[in-house]
Amino acid sequence: MGLPEDEQRELDDIEHRLAEDDPTFAAKLATTPPLYRQLTPRVLRLISLLLIYVVGLVVVITGVSLSSIVVIALGAAVAAFGPAATVVQAWRTRGNDESPG
Repeated sequence: MGLPEDEQRELDDIEHRLAEDDPTFAAKLATTPPLYRQLTPRVLRLISLLLIYVVGLVVVITGVSLSSIVVIALGAAVAAFGPAATVVQAWRTRGNDESPG
């Protein structure tokens, strides 16, 4: 549901005045980076590790419900080796993506 016309006009007027008063701040507000750009590489790595693990567990559960040894083994491999590969990759690139602090 959109805003009524008078409220939209007021909002546009406020936006226009802000752009005139402080163009740098207005430009910063207009170009807000997406959430994933605001996260540190360490947090992104942790999220990917957890997602890979959960996907592996879902595949294992699917294999159990289908009574398929192959699907269970595939899910177990993803749940075990996916996070391990993520940790190894993080270990190899440590210090390259974090600012010293």
